[in-house]
Amino acid sequence: MCYKRCMPKIVDPEQRRRHIVAAVFRVIARDGAGRASLRSIAAEADLAIGSVRHYCGSQQEIREMAIEELTRGFEARFRAHLEDLDNVRTGALSRRVLLTRVLEEFLPLDATRRDEAAVWLEFWTAARTNEEFAPYVAGLRRGMRTIIERMLTGAAGAGVLRDGIDEAIETDRLAALLDGLTLRSLETDGLPTGRARAVLGRHLDELLAPEAD
Repeated sequence: MCYKRCMPKIVDPEQRRRHIVAAVFRVIARDGAGRASLRSIAAEADLAIGSVRHYCGSQQEIREMAIEELTRGFEARFRAHLEDLDNVRTGALSRRVLLTRVLEEFLPLDATRRDEAAVWLEFWTAARTNEEFAPYVAGLRRGMRTIIERMLTGAAGAGVLRDGIDEAIETDRLAALLDGLTLRSLETDGLPTGRARAVLGRHLDELLAPEAD
């Protein structure tokens, strides 16, 4: 009897979509947004083009998938730091360590974050000449700034910022520093991971009171 072999394979639509989303992200991170076609995504996902077209039949849908994956990765890691915030409240973790950990999430310090940074850079570059990319870049920028602002506000509330610190200015300054470190780290002969961490650490020295350590 071959009835089991002859039965059509049941595909979980959400699982299939997640698989394609991940493939879209890898293609853009490796080859650039301009080469993210149905054919390249299908090859990356090891699926027929028709299967991929069902989920992302337009360039807009491809871009939205990439942003979705980028956002998902950020959110998953930042949620993990909520436990760290509890440890800060109990004194088991310093405010500086928490601030460092959260800010380092924006830097390409490992393969996952390098891919995220590469995708972010693709969208940022494209937005300069194609207004269709602008809303995605603006949304990511707002999210980044909100996280930095909240971290600095929390540090100020805990009394660990140096006197005279302007939180609004320092939010923009930190965002610019992280952008610069990211760009330098992505260069072919770029900034080593240890140096990027050291630069961020020196900047935090200027922001935090000595007792914050």
